[in-house]
Amino acid sequence: MKETEKGLFNTEENQMKTISKTIFSKTKNKDKIIFQNKTLIMTILLIICLIEFLIIIFLCLNQPKETKEENIKNNIQKIYDMPKPLFVFKEDKNNSINYNKTEIRISMSLDSKGIYPVLVSMTSALENNDKKNNILVYYMLLSHDFNLSKIEIFESLKSRYEFKINYYIIPNIFNTAREWANTYTIYYKLLIPLIFPEFERMIFLDGDTLIFKDILDMYTLPFNDNYVLGHPFHSPWMIDHLGVKSIYYINVGIMLFNIKEIRRNNVDIKLLEFTMNHHDKVKFIEQDAMNYIFFNKIGLLPLKFGVYLFGNFDEFKKEYSYKFRFKLNLTEMKAAIKDPSIVHLCCCNPKVWYKKSKQEHNFQHVCIKYQKLFYFYANKTNYFSEIYNKYMK
Repeated sequence: MKETEKGLFNTEENQMKTISKTIFSKTKNKDKIIFQNKTLIMTILLIICLIEFLIIIFLCLNQPKETKEENIKNNIQKIYDMPKPLFVFKEDKNNSINYNKTEIRISMSLDSKGIYPVLVSMTSALENNDKKNNILVYYMLLSHDFNLSKIEIFESLKSRYEFKINYYIIPNIFNTAREWANTYTIYYKLLIPLIFPEFERMIFLDGDTLIFKDILDMYTLPFNDNYVLGHPFHSPWMIDHLGVKSIYYINVGIMLFNIKEIRRNNVDIKLLEFTMNHHDKVKFIEQDAMNYIFFNKIGLLPLKFGVYLFGNFDEFKKEYSYKFRFKLNLTEMKAAIKDPSIVHLCCCNPKVWYKKSKQEHNFQHVCIKYQKLFYFYANKTNYFSEIYNKYMK
């Protein structure tokens, strides 16, 4: 190859290399710019997301927190605004059986664990009711998880007695409150004025009660402007720890509600609010709540409508009478212990239906006596063998 041609070839080759380098450099720079732009965009997006996240956190931290109590209170307000039928599982529409008879309305609350004691309590009341003149009408407040097939146990009493019974499902609104004996049913009595605004009055009975007399005279007692009538409970400290100026403190296992007066003054909501805000601070939860909110509007039931298992009058006088801050009518108490209308089985531990039941104050014969009476009425149900086998074996 001639030198001239060789030089031209080298020149062209060098030019091609230069052009290639230029093109490669431009492509590389373009890719670099694109990459840089993508990186910048991603960085900006990440910064925006981070800012939004920080804003959300800021807003969450600065929003008023809804406490458990406020959550329950909001649920209660929803219940207050709900139409009554939302609670109803089954209502007794038989209007023929109460023709020319006085209706005595009784409410009881329970979950699936408390069926048999409630059944026996109902049986004792039905057995001793003035059947010619009165009709007992029950309003059963059932837990949200109640085994609804079990209502047939209560319905079975209709084969022996004439009465009416209605069933209401209580929503699970108390699940963040403090339990009592592994249940939330203690709170249900607080809902009575909300659920039954059409009634002026209603008796509430705990499941651990036995009724030995007709209770029409209890049902028709005058309220004298009180919100509730209850049975006096002992121990001044129960009053003192509430910080209210009251001379007595009632047990809320047996009560007569003045629904009309409670609703008229919106005390039903105040009662629920206090309970939800203080359930973890007070000793006896709904009982303390009622004694606090109702304290200047509480009347006393005649003593015969709520006798505890004190043993006998002499033992009561020795152990309990001095604990009341008001002058207790000992003559009335003596008669009530001897011949009660209602006995509250709250002072036996375990309860009288258990085989090993014994009175917590060592008055064991009293528990034996009422254990026999409990099973006397259990034997009038269709479930005696189930009850006996459950608790006595």
